[in-house]
Amino acid sequence: MRPKFLILGTVAALMIGVPFPSHAEAPQSRQSEPASLVPQRFKAAAENAAFEWFFLLVDAGKDKGIWTKNGLDPEFVPAAGSSAQLEERVNSGIGIGYVNAAEVTLARSNGVRVKTIAGYFGETTARIFVSANGPIKSANDLDGKKIGIVATTHTSYRTVLYMNKRLAITAESVALGNLANNLAALKSGQIDAFYSAEGAALTLVDSGAVRLLLPLSDIYPKPYTAVVVWTTDELIERDPDLAMRFVRATLEIVEYLKANPSYASDLYMKRTNGPRNVADKAVASLNHILTSSGRGSGNDLVAAVAGNWQFITESGAVLAGTAVKIEEVVDTRFLPHQ
Repeated sequence: MRPKFLILGTVAALMIGVPFPSHAEAPQSRQSEPASLVPQRFKAAAENAAFEWFFLLVDAGKDKGIWTKNGLDPEFVPAAGSSAQLEERVNSGIGIGYVNAAEVTLARSNGVRVKTIAGYFGETTARIFVSANGPIKSANDLDGKKIGIVATTHTSYRTVLYMNKRLAITAESVALGNLANNLAALKSGQIDAFYSAEGAALTLVDSGAVRLLLPLSDIYPKPYTAVVVWTTDELIERDPDLAMRFVRATLEIVEYLKANPSYASDLYMKRTNGPRNVADKAVASLNHILTSSGRGSGNDLVAAVAGNWQFITESGAVLAGTAVKIEEVVDTRFLPHQ
């Protein structure tokens, strides 16, 4: 009797036309009866109504039946916003989901047994914006200025630290939350610039409200992965087939969104109640970065996660000398063949 893991991998690969790892290369699953026709129910920490790189995948997978097609029936709970929250998700029994790449490596460095198994989002979409007619003309002009960020536990905080070191400036972070709050603070003079990774911020450039000062992909390490699929060591050991199907479904959703931007814009508008021009801008920005290879911005997921960790360490967000073996943080066996 063939393992369930091989049966599902073969059938799904034929269905979507993507060659996935063979049984010999993937984690071994226990001998079992053929998979039930009833999709597997489990919790996945992937829901976030504020960021399209989370909610578009969740919603498209439901709407197009891609989760079900891959034998999955996920109950989506909020994605972790920090390594501490990721540890909380794990402690509550959740074993898989989406999260900013840095949080997996940070959690692992603190003894949480989690791994990155796919990087579906490569180079960062994050950017620094300033007033359209203000005095700041270059990134070096941010020296001594205040930059609005999401939160001190968010990547945006590390970004300011990284910029300070990389550009030899001294900018100050001001935690303000969402894009609307940052824009209001910029207009009132509370801050001089703000960070945003949302495509919606680009419509503010089109309207003349702000000016794009610095695409952060210009100064971040390369290769890079910004958002990943994570899972626990325990889930890999107990149910590697679930991890495989979750990655497969995620990458299939990514491919669908990239091939159908108008549909993705419709989903964006449904979620946010935003106008078409904002949706189109957000989707175009995201689709430029999404990757169905699962390897981040390059051809090697380990190297992409290492690039992310370089950003974290060079920002000073972790203590100097914090040792992490990236090859122990990343498990590439669930990725499709190139």
